[in-house]
Amino acid sequence: MLEKVISELEKGIDPDRAEHTQHYFGIRPGGYGEGDILRGIRSPHIRSVAKEYRKLPLKDVTSLLVSPVHEFRFCALAILSLQYPKQPEACLKIFLDNINHVNNWDLVDCFSPHILGRWCYENHDESILKRLNADEDLWHRRISLVSYMAFYRKGAMGDGLEMIDNRLDDPEDLMHKACGWMLRDIYSKVDKHVIESYLIDNYSRLSRTTLRYAIEHMPEDERQKYLKGKF
Repeated sequence: MLEKVISELEKGIDPDRAEHTQHYFGIRPGGYGEGDILRGIRSPHIRSVAKEYRKLPLKDVTSLLVSPVHEFRFCALAILSLQYPKQPEACLKIFLDNINHVNNWDLVDCFSPHILGRWCYENHDESILKRLNADEDLWHRRISLVSYMAFYRKGAMGDGLEMIDNRLDDPEDLMHKACGWMLRDIYSKVDKHVIESYLIDNYSRLSRTTLRYAIEHMPEDERQKYLKGKF
């Protein structure tokens, strides 16, 4: 069945799109996606294949997840997220055992909340996220923040704000974006007053990137107050 999945995915190959989107995924010497292989397959096509083959045996899902082809890994994670409700522990194990292959922003952002984040929320266990939060690997740190979306969508915060706070001084711009995005999510879905107070109390620590992302959904007059530091 794995061969059928790959064959269906390859029907969507677009070399021109692959070339055009390389910069979005840092596919350059020294970039965060250096060494990745893009085939230019669009996400809707990948998700369609994942839905059709959602019952793919987990050993084949694992084979896809360790592929050097970016879109094959995306498909594997999409299938894992579809299989998670019926076999959460098995899906979590595959995710964690192969976490080094969850190694670009779309892979992290689209699927971490639906697999790792969901498991942590449902099992009231944030220890994995706390460990990843202090990891040297950029993608592990981003996973630790973005996974908390599973909490925020339920109106819960867990220790998400603490995990954001730990990463405000992160050396990577992608982490500053993630910090701001998660602050924005808490503001929109959980408790806007907590975030308003947090932004004021930590204003001097916030990068402009984090701040701009965090205040994106605020009313314009409020946004201007934070941008100018006049609150």
